[in-house]
Amino acid sequence: TVVIPTLNKRRDYLKAAVDSVAKQTTQPYEIIIINNGLGEINTSNFTVPVKCLNTVYKAGVAQARNIGVTLASTNYIAFLDDDDLWASDYIELMVDRIKSKNPDCLIARLDQINDKNIIAPFKNADGHLNKNNIYIKNPGITGSSIVVSKNAFIQVGGFDSKLSTSEDKALILEFLIRNFKVITVPECQAILRQHQLKDRLTGNKNMANGIYLFYQ
Repeated sequence: TVVIPTLNKRRDYLKAAVDSVAKQTTQPYEIIIINNGLGEINTSNFTVPVKCLNTVYKAGVAQARNIGVTLASTNYIAFLDDDDLWASDYIELMVDRIKSKNPDCLIARLDQINDKNIIAPFKNADGHLNKNNIYIKNPGITGSSIVVSKNAFIQVGGFDSKLSTSEDKALILEFLIRNFKVITVPECQAILRQHQLKDRLTGNKNMANGIYLFYQ
């Protein structure tokens, strides 16, 4: 299952995100969009079937993802933010590792795309995934690069909805602290979109507060 949280403010980005799922060499079982923005999602823009659920306005990305997991029909869930993308073999490579390694959580390589559609290397958690690294920096963890087992996700309590940022790092910490099996898949490419200041949903003040709460 692919879970896409959205505020329904950046419709062109959302369409591009869904299109990157539609182009996968291995198609997902289902795509669930959780809208915690205002207005309805226009599903006629998409080339593949999607399920949409409207939730509380600005409930937050963590809560939106948690809701998506509870609705998922499968035991493995991949998260994709509404402004990010995947390489076309993302799901295929993740499924291959799930079958061969039976992990509780998988983390892809993270590259960046700019406003000129140029993709460049950004971060890779492979070889750097441990608790100490996560406490002092982000080795390459974001919602769009994470795949989880639903059973393990529920056991760790899902994403912490009190965190406005750093909820992705906090989730991986919970997996590691509880000795769940977390693996990296460096050949699997998630693509993080670089934004101009006007397009960002999280300002510097919210970012700083999120980091403070993360350390608490």
